[in-house]
Amino acid sequence: PGRGEGSACLAAMVVPARSALAFTRSASYVKKVNNGQPNWLGVGMAFGTSAALWGFLIKEHTEDEMEYERRKRERRHKCGGCS
Repeated sequence: PGRGEGSACLAAMVVPARSALAFTRSASYVKKVNNGQPNWLGVGMAFGTSAALWGFLIKEHTEDEMEYERRKRERRHKCGGCS
């Protein structure tokens, strides 16, 4: 095999890759968003999820504060003279 044969083979491999790339670009068509008709299910799910996460965060924070105060009281109480 001469030097020219290898370059012809390389060029043949590059051409199909370009055409495949062009096909994938045209296949990923995204339709235009219609702002006149919002997706109310998606909006409700987004707000509902956000509200649930905030509720969980507030609940966990309250529990953490109560645990902190309990441990703080226990630390102060271990004076040794009480028992």
